[in-house]
Amino acid sequence: MSTEYTGERFLPDECQGEMAIEHYQRYQFARQLVKGKKVLDAACGEGYGSNLLSRTAACVCGLDLDQGAVERARQKYESDRLSFFCGSIEKLPFEDHSFDAVISFETIEHVNGEIQKNFLSEIRRILKPDGILIMSTPNKAVYTDQVKGKNSFHIKEFYVDEFQDFLGGYFQNRKMYCQYPDVGYFISGENEACIIPEKAGKKQEESRYVIAVCSDAPVDCEINTKDLTFFDDSMYYDLNRYVHEKEQEILDMKADAEAFQKHLEEDIRQLKEHIGKLERENRMLKEVRHPLKCLGEKIKRK
Repeated sequence: MSTEYTGERFLPDECQGEMAIEHYQRYQFARQLVKGKKVLDAACGEGYGSNLLSRTAACVCGLDLDQGAVERARQKYESDRLSFFCGSIEKLPFEDHSFDAVISFETIEHVNGEIQKNFLSEIRRILKPDGILIMSTPNKAVYTDQVKGKNSFHIKEFYVDEFQDFLGGYFQNRKMYCQYPDVGYFISGENEACIIPEKAGKKQEESRYVIAVCSDAPVDCEINTKDLTFFDDSMYYDLNRYVHEKEQEILDMKADAEAFQKHLEEDIRQLKEHIGKLERENRMLKEVRHPLKCLGEKIKRK
């Protein structure tokens, strides 16, 4: 039984399209770096990613602040190589130098600057000297500024250079990867494979998300990123449908407003007519009252 879906936490049974691809892609990326390692998945949610990591890692500990999410993860995923704990990223409930790798995807932006620093200090404490951190976060320049958006769940987002400087305060070596969507237009015969020309990827500053691999040991990782590419046109058509729905809503609202204005103008016209009628009746009363007043004064004098 999942919690109410807010649109922020990834729930495999309820999320599709872009969000599902982004999360799946990150964990598939990390799987290549954690083979045979003891791994902490910090802020694991309901355990979907921890379960993926456990397929190649020696063992995976999933940690989340939400006790309900931890319980659901324990019920859903059972494995000798997988365990879940309730705890805060600000004070990780593990011994020093107890993990080969820490995974933290889309977590750091959800807390303030002080907790961000505490989190990184705790990661350094529990990592082995040659351990690695794999951490992703939205690039504020694209995720927020470019689309003029605001995520109410995010407390402190990073620009790319800020994120690099932040990580550099804790790890000697860093390698950055770019995660971003792309849109293409293709022509092919029915069921014919599309020929996709080679094209350069985006720079970090142009990416929607950045994924950092950090360590005090040399970061010399070989990752097959081509096999991590996914194509899904559902979001494209969902967005088009959404735009058309909003256009129709605007047209309907405009028609309602015009009808209301027309009705209001008719009410005003009728009200003016009524006022004019009252004014005419008032003048007539004054005209009748004046001769009667004069007659009354004559009677008094007699």
